[in-house]
Amino acid sequence: MKSSLLKQATLRLPKSCTLISNLPTTSLELLKVSQIDTLDMVYVFAKADDLKSLLEPLEDIARNFKGKIMFTAVDIADEDLAKPFLTLFGLEESKNTVVTAFDNKAISKFLLESDLTPSNIEEFCSRLLHGTLTPYLKSQPIPDNTNANVQIVVGKTFDDLVLNSHKDVLLEVYTPWCVTCETTSKQIEKLAKHFKGLDNLVIAKIDASANEHPKLQVEEYPTLLFYPAGDKANPIKVSARSSSKNIAAFIKEQLKEKDQSPKDEQWKEKDQAPKDEL
Repeated sequence: MKSSLLKQATLRLPKSCTLISNLPTTSLELLKVSQIDTLDMVYVFAKADDLKSLLEPLEDIARNFKGKIMFTAVDIADEDLAKPFLTLFGLEESKNTVVTAFDNKAISKFLLESDLTPSNIEEFCSRLLHGTLTPYLKSQPIPDNTNANVQIVVGKTFDDLVLNSHKDVLLEVYTPWCVTCETTSKQIEKLAKHFKGLDNLVIAKIDASANEHPKLQVEEYPTLLFYPAGDKANPIKVSARSSSKNIAAFIKEQLKEKDQSPKDEQWKEKDQAPKDEL
């Protein structure tokens, strides 16, 4: 039964209160349980002692949203329960109180980033119901790409470096736990050196485990995407199994089609690079 997907925590609350302590055992998909799949969900992760002090104000807030929001309180020290959800926000190492939310379709996630006062939590819940919260997307800190052959893209820079760039962009989407990503990353480094000096081409990579963007939806890793300068809405998927030479040939063809490629002698000079470069 679907209810078996829930683990019961120990927090005891009045039956009239919608603040409960049911937590799915693994990932976001398990939020869609028969009795609660029409409700928005708010999760409060805190140390056990802090949860005790938060109980009364959370009960009051929960009563105001009875039948509309399911509230869940979780001991943040319980890695089996807390960590899978905090990982979705890139906060798996957090030791402090965290308030998060999911919409009733388990599509978007939200994080309360203001002070954790009862009034702010209540406003957060109200905005969740009215659909005015901005979805939370993970992002690493913005890196310094000044001397990088391969530009590092993070969630916060995806718009500027990829979608809003006037250049063609070849983007490697990888994860640290991907077995074959290392080989592809080495190819990307070689391609970046091979095409170094072209002002109309950016070669970049993004760690999909730590960065998110609504326009970046990838199901397998590594994934290579070529974003044409004039059509960023329709990236071209390039086989990650292709050889470096085949990927280079594809890039050259894309540049030539738009008449953006360097002169033939520049290509000739590039192609005379040592064979081990590609």
